[in-house]
Amino acid sequence: PTQNGQYLMHKAAEKLGKEPVLQAAIRHRIHMFGHKLVGTGYYRQFQQDGISRHRLEFKTQVAGEVTSLTQVCDGRHLWVRESSGDTAKLSRIDVRRVLRAISDSEISSEVSQIRAPLSLIALGGIPRLMGALQRSFVFVRVEEDNLGGVPVWVLHGHWTEAYREQIKSTFPTLDGKVPDHLPDSAKVVLARGGGFDLFPFKIHFQKRGAYSTDHLEDRPIVSLQLYQVTRNVHMEASQFEYQRGDQVVLERTDALIGQLLPASEEPAEDE
Repeated sequence: PTQNGQYLMHKAAEKLGKEPVLQAAIRHRIHMFGHKLVGTGYYRQFQQDGISRHRLEFKTQVAGEVTSLTQVCDGRHLWVRESSGDTAKLSRIDVRRVLRAISDSEISSEVSQIRAPLSLIALGGIPRLMGALQRSFVFVRVEEDNLGGVPVWVLHGHWTEAYREQIKSTFPTLDGKVPDHLPDSAKVVLARGGGFDLFPFKIHFQKRGAYSTDHLEDRPIVSLQLYQVTRNVHMEASQFEYQRGDQVVLERTDALIGQLLPASEEPAEDE
């Protein structure tokens, strides 16, 4: 029977959100504006007593220098440590406040986030990234394929009508075209059967004629690959508590809400 792409995405996001213990190696590629960046690291997800925790550690080589990113979410706060060469900065975000603020404005916030899968993962792990994809793209075509001998579904999607309208109103000078920094389409590769049925092995955000105007097919501009997936790892809540030591902490909750939402939608709160 023909599989429905929307249904598969919904089930994949739901299934992933219920995984109590999960670890995967992760590879992140960006190919935009003539630059190519590759980052590698790992992702961990741990859910217990209704609290979702996750950790992402990541390294990227930029101009011969290694930059590293660590995101640790204990369910309440997201700690982000970015280092490049000898400099490092640590910031903290109140996750509940951010999620509360964007829940009333999903479309505008996710259009701004969708080109940056790491920011979606920061707020809610890989399940949040999958949920955002499912809400913002319509997956109209499904193919059966194999990935290194493993049966997979390949889902092809384009922006939903609501998101297209949002993009038009956000970028009125472009005559309805999607701006260069946003994808035209998405491609998701899900496991087909097996122990990790519907797990997202690959997520591609694609742009038409991305590398060359001679070739007008959609090419990946941002890609995420998850591999070496396992549940066979011991995890406990203490592994998702960030030890800040004496590092200076930058509070970034208001700044993040300001980036994700139009001005004045969320009143500042003192907690």
